[in-house]
Amino acid sequence: MLAEKTNFTITRMVRFLEVSRSGYYAWVGRPPSPASIRRVHIEQKVTFFHGDSDEVYGAPRILADLRADGEIISRKTIAVTMRRLTLTKQHNTHGDVAVQARRLLPASNTSRRR
Repeated sequence: MLAEKTNFTITRMVRFLEVSRSGYYAWVGRPPSPASIRRVHIEQKVTFFHGDSDEVYGAPRILADLRADGEIISRKTIAVTMRRLTLTKQHNTHGDVAVQARRLLPASNTSRRR
């Protein structure tokens, strides 16, 4: 609502969202909850560890990094956080034998008649 405050009045937005104006102002003045503070903290750490791994690490490896850093957290929480942040594991194909074989062998032409 703060971003749209220049385009619409608060009264109009709260009516559209079906919330009370006093409830909106109470929410704006309220300090963040401990859960939301922890969520932001975990998002920052997950983003850091994901970027530090050249975006190769998935949830299991980031879990190990976070636990080594002293966090008590589950793999599912990390996976949900990564999905929310749209962080995906980049697959490393350098060690894949099938991929290397396709690179080395010439492409076969199946339309050729014998």
